[in-house]
Amino acid sequence: MISHATPRSMRMRRAAVPCALVLTLTACGTADDAAAPQSAGATASTAAASTATAVSPFTSVESRPLDAIVTVQGELQPYRAVDLHARVAGYVREVSVDRGSRVRRGDVLVAMDAPELLQQRSEAEARLAASRQMATRMRAAAATPGAVAPAELEAVEATVEADEARVAALRELASYLTVRAPFDGVIATRHVHPGALVGPNSGSDGVMLRLEDHERLRLVVAVPERYAGGSLLGRESAFRVSAWPGERFSARVTRASGSVDARTRAMLVEMDVAAEGKLAPGMFADVAWSAARRGASLLVPASALVETSTRTYVVKLSGDTAAFVDVERGLVEGDLVEVFGALSPTDTILRRGNEEIAPGSRLRGAP
Repeated sequence: MISHATPRSMRMRRAAVPCALVLTLTACGTADDAAAPQSAGATASTAAASTATAVSPFTSVESRPLDAIVTVQGELQPYRAVDLHARVAGYVREVSVDRGSRVRRGDVLVAMDAPELLQQRSEAEARLAASRQMATRMRAAAATPGAVAPAELEAVEATVEADEARVAALRELASYLTVRAPFDGVIATRHVHPGALVGPNSGSDGVMLRLEDHERLRLVVAVPERYAGGSLLGRESAFRVSAWPGERFSARVTRASGSVDARTRAMLVEMDVAAEGKLAPGMFADVAWSAARRGASLLVPASALVETSTRTYVVKLSGDTAAFVDVERGLVEGDLVEVFGALSPTDTILRRGNEEIAPGSRLRGAP
């Protein structure tokens, strides 16, 4: 049997639907309002936790005397070296040595010919002989009173002295035609052969030979400015050369320039080294240089340094927040680096610096 609803019952059903909807919305709103404080509390806790930055362990700035060894480059040079030039113009007649020849002081190296100079010397010697004969006759005549005026005799004597001086000068110039070794050494280079025209006006192109002393050498070291403090004279250093990788040589500083080169920012020091048949001029040396400081140095772990394109700094603990302290790097000793900046031995810093830490951040785990 089919049931038919009356108009009255239908009106009551339509009114019940909005009421149910209202009740449902009211219940939902009550549930959301109850959950809202819990969500806000969780957000606040998360925000509070985010202000504390996770960091690596802390460490203290170390202060103690530093005696680090750094490697600097040096070069072995001859103890004595000279480029031999011709002191008078002439032609090379004979070269008695060649590259690598060992010579003794006074040995003849080059013989030259200068016909014009020799002719001038011969003429001066003849003129001197004539003036001496004239002076002899004048002295004999002056023995007779009134025969020779005193002024005439003085003039002849002056002529003899002038001729003697000219002959001496020309003989000295003629002696330069023979080039001798000024000291014991080795001929390093040879630039002339018989028949070459040489002279004092040839400049650097007029070098005939280069003579070097290879028995004793100079180890010239350019010490960077930051390592040039303290007393340098007498300081002993060990060095190695690539030609003898298994051997260790040593030398003491005997000379120091005392000034820092404006271009290289380094000070030149020299050490005297015996060649011992092993070392040779021109070799490069790796010198173990002692960079001792007069006072205590501040040391931090190398990992504590944060280096950017514009600055180098460490993260210092200030209370429980981060503070940046700009520093400059110094010597390196193992895992520690010497630093210069506004730090003290009582400061605490991050062992491992981090660019993501902002100044003023609270550091979680701060002591």
